[in-house]
Amino acid sequence: MGRPVDAELYEHVVIACGLNVDFIQMRHGDETFVGDGGSQLSGGQRARVALARTLYCDSDVVLLDDPLAAGKFDL
Repeated sequence: MGRPVDAELYEHVVIACGLNVDFIQMRHGDETFVGDGGSQLSGGQRARVALARTLYCDSDVVLLDDPLAAGKFDL
């Protein structure tokens, strides 16, 4: 994200977004190459990665476009 890694924040964000479970399933964990020539992510995984990137940036303003679209929720 263009700045030094904050390991503590990274760990908190990964757990808060549920990516720790996804990383266990990936061959190289959080260092798995994703995209052309790499692994593919499900819609839910893509949503969790996007949310994690947003939280890690620690922005003052966040715009979410239908953040619950990839999951099933009982309300």
